[in-house]
Amino acid sequence: MQRNKKILLHISLIDGVGPAGALKLIKHVFSERYPDMLDADLIELIKHQDELDLEQVYFYSAHDLMKRAGFSERVARQIVAGLADQTRLEVECSLLEKHGIQLITIFDQSYPEILQQIYLPPLVLYCKGAPLEHTAKRISIVGARTATTYAQGVINKLVPALVAQDWHIVSGGALGADAMAHAATLACSGKTIAVLGSGLLKPYPEANVSLFKHIDQWGGSVISTFSLNTPPDKGNFPARNRIIAGLSHGCVVVQAGARSGALITAQFALENGRQVFAVPGLIDHELSIGCHELIKQGAKLVANVNDILEEFNESIQHPTFTAARKDDSLIGATKTQELSQQLTIEESDPILRALTNACTIDELSMRTGFDVVELQNRLFELQLEGKVSQRFTGAWEKNS
Repeated sequence: MQRNKKILLHISLIDGVGPAGALKLIKHVFSERYPDMLDADLIELIKHQDELDLEQVYFYSAHDLMKRAGFSERVARQIVAGLADQTRLEVECSLLEKHGIQLITIFDQSYPEILQQIYLPPLVLYCKGAPLEHTAKRISIVGARTATTYAQGVINKLVPALVAQDWHIVSGGALGADAMAHAATLACSGKTIAVLGSGLLKPYPEANVSLFKHIDQWGGSVISTFSLNTPPDKGNFPARNRIIAGLSHGCVVVQAGARSGALITAQFALENGRQVFAVPGLIDHELSIGCHELIKQGAKLVANVNDILEEFNESIQHPTFTAARKDDSLIGATKTQELSQQLTIEESDPILRALTNACTIDELSMRTGFDVVELQNRLFELQLEGKVSQRFTGAWEKNS
C-alpha cells in the first residue's frame, strides 16, 4: 500500500478523532508548506497534491499539536498515542488484503468528486465490489424500513428509467425501501451503491447479507467509512446518511414516517445544496407524513421520472408512473431472467407454498428443509421478482 494512503488509514483508525480532527491534522501538515492557506482551499489542494509526504505526523508531540495546530490536550494525546500504535493499522491492512477490499482515500483520483465537496468529507472509504467512478451521475433513493408494496411499485417504475439514463442508484442497504432500490437496480443491470452503517466485515442488517453479495457480484459497490470490524451502532447511521447524501446529486424519498431516517438523509442533501425529491402518498397513511412535509418545505414532488430528470436537464419520452400490479416483474433485466430460471412456478415452489403466514427465516428453514444460506439466496431471488417481501421485524411474507 502506498505510504501516504497507509498514513491516512492510520489517522482514520484513531479513536475519538473524527473527520474534523483528521482534516485538521492534515491541514497542519499542509500549512507547514503553505502557511497562508485558507480552510476553504484544503480539499482543492489535496486533490492536486501527489508529492506531499505525510510522514511528519509521526514526529509531532502532543505539545506541538496543542500549540501549533490548536488541538485540545485530550485530542492531541489521543492522536500521538494512536499513531504510536502500529498494531491496529497492520491488522486492518491484513484484513483489507485478505478480503479483497479496496481502500479509497481523499488523495486518490478515484475518490468521488462530489463527495469531496461536502463539509468534512471522510478521509477514507472502504469499498467491496466495483471501484467507485470519480464523476459518475448518482442519485439516492431512500425511505422507510416498513415500506409497502406502493413503494415497491414506485421504485420499480423510477429505477429502470434512471438506469437507462446512466444514473447510479445509492441507498443505505437497510430493509424496506433501501433494499427495494438496490434490488430494482440489479434487476435492470444498473449499478447500485450500498452505504453501510457498520464495517464491511460486520454487514448490517444480516437479513440483507445476500443482497450485499449480489451487489458485489453484479457490478455494484458496498462501501463504508467505518473500520472493517465496526459493529452497527445507533450513532453510526446519521454518519452513514451523510455519506449517502454526499455521494448523490439528488435524493428521492419514497415513503417516510414523521421521524424517518430518510428525512435525515434529505436534510443532509439540502445542507450540501443537492436537489431533494419526494413521492406523495395517501394523505391518511403514516408513511406519507415525511414525504408530504418535505414537499411543503420545498422538495420537488415526483409524479414520474421526468420530474427528477428535468432538474438535471434530461428527459425521456412517455414516462409512466403507476403502481405495480401483483403480477408485475422487473422487466428488461438479464440478471433477473437468469435468476428466474432457477425457480419453479409459484404453485410448485416450496418456499412460496410454505409462506402461508409471515415467518422468520429459521421457521421457513424448518418448513422447507432448506439450509439458511440457500434459503437467503432463494428469498432474495423471489424478492427481485416481487413475489415475497420482508417486514421491518425481519419476517418474510408472500406478496398478495
